[in-house]
Amino acid sequence: MHTFRAARGSVTAETVIALPVIMLAILACMQLCLQFFAQSVALAAAQQGVRAARAYGGSQDSGAGVAKRYAEQTASGFLTSISTASTGDATTIRITVRGQSLSLVPFLPSIEVSEEAAGPVERFTTPERTT
Repeated sequence: MHTFRAARGSVTAETVIALPVIMLAILACMQLCLQFFAQSVALAAAQQGVRAARAYGGSQDSGAGVAKRYAEQTASGFLTSISTASTGDATTIRITVRGQSLSLVPFLPSIEVSEEAAGPVERFTTPERTT
């Protein structure tokens, strides 16, 4: 019976040590999920921008605008400071979407997200003669 009284305080000490570690692990898992979501939204926005820019009559600027609007509407606070850039030539288009993912862990800064998509530009061509 004397050993039971001595062990009563050990449960409290174990809880005080284990609870912050468990909470930190849960926060880290949630942060990874938010990072993955932010990357997924940025990639989907870049792909949407490429689809708009590569269509017949589309432009690089219209693709970048579509990508930015898509990211702003879809992320709704999970991806902030969103910026887009478009590059390309007569045959290809490339859209880049950048932003900052939401940070749940107080001592960690926001993590930068950058995703890129590319595709061929739709255009009319004529068959070449081989004679």
